[in-house]
Amino acid sequence: MPNCWIFNVKDDENSKYGRTGNAIYNHRMQDCFWGLREVTEKGKRTANVACLKAGDRVLFYLVGKDGHCFLGTCVLASCFRKLEEKETGKFHREWLDWKEGVDLKRESIDEWREPLIIHRLCGKVSFVPIGENYGSHLQGSVKKIDCNEYDIVVREHKMR
Repeated sequence: MPNCWIFNVKDDENSKYGRTGNAIYNHRMQDCFWGLREVTEKGKRTANVACLKAGDRVLFYLVGKDGHCFLGTCVLASCFRKLEEKETGKFHREWLDWKEGVDLKRESIDEWREPLIIHRLCGKVSFVPIGENYGSHLQGSVKKIDCNEYDIVVREHKMR
């Protein structure tokens, strides 16, 4: 049985290239590879990366003052892995933020033309409660969610 996840993306203002969250998302969809770190810059393990496996379903969430919306979905084509040196050539070096992550199934990628604003989900899913700051419910780069809630988000997007 596949698991369901939310992968967060945000603006990268501190890097050499300074990319918006939308630009990072779009480029990762083109490359069919989602960069993730196994260990954070502070030496802590990134939550849930060891649990990711091929066939899992993912919602992509844009974090930040101009974000707070879901951008699309896909199915994972691999578990978490480190790229081999010969593989790094298939990516654009200025975009390859980390040399580890998960492969995305190209045919499953659904980039939503109209993002789903988080407020549309208030009270419908546990990670967007009514009257609370939902930011704390979506912390971290990889968040596991109930597959029924994944389906609710997708349905809500289609009802637009």
